[in-house]
Amino acid sequence: MVSGKVFDNVSPAEIVEAALSNDLRGFLTLYGDTLLLVVRLRPGDTELASGLGAAVIHSGTSSPAQAVGSMEFHTLVQTPSDQPLVSRGTSAPEAELARRLSDGGHFIVPLRKRTGGDALYMDRISVGRARNKDIVLRHQSVSKFHCWFEVDDNGAFYVTDAGSKNATKVNVMSLTARERTRVEPSDVIRFGSVEAVLCAPRVLWGALNGGKRSG
Repeated sequence: MVSGKVFDNVSPAEIVEAALSNDLRGFLTLYGDTLLLVVRLRPGDTELASGLGAAVIHSGTSSPAQAVGSMEFHTLVQTPSDQPLVSRGTSAPEAELARRLSDGGHFIVPLRKRTGGDALYMDRISVGRARNKDIVLRHQSVSKFHCWFEVDDNGAFYVTDAGSKNATKVNVMSLTARERTRVEPSDVIRFGSVEAVLCAPRVLWGALNGGKRSG
């Protein structure tokens, strides 16, 4: 069973409330089959949380939350970490996600275009430190335009590094700039030193509802 402490670690509150107040079908009506990016928030990551909050797409609307704060800092080159990333392959993804959510703060963002976001390429979901990106990661290890996601005609997701200073990793693999890589639920992605995991909405619903399997 997931403890109440997990709910305190997860933002935005709207997603938690939607998972707890709807059955799986109702939750999927709100969030569909798009993948969710579950971003780890470490102590002191107030700028990161603020930027993510500005880019939230609320269920039932495409309007982002109001941006706050400034972005007056430059990308700092990080020393590569030898700490391995967690890879996919758990037999119970709901339980694994619940364990991850209980281990510190996390912010959940749907992988979608947003109103007011990057309009240069409408088929790409851009990620970066700049405020006009679809997913805003305000962290010194993240480039202004760090990478992008895209979806093919079959619904498969891909990520491409945009030539960032601190690279994009999928699990333990550093991506070659401008070469797209397919990603799937439970893959761990690192944007510079910002770590996130991809999950399906049905898995998030199960994790927040005490580890219920989604079938």
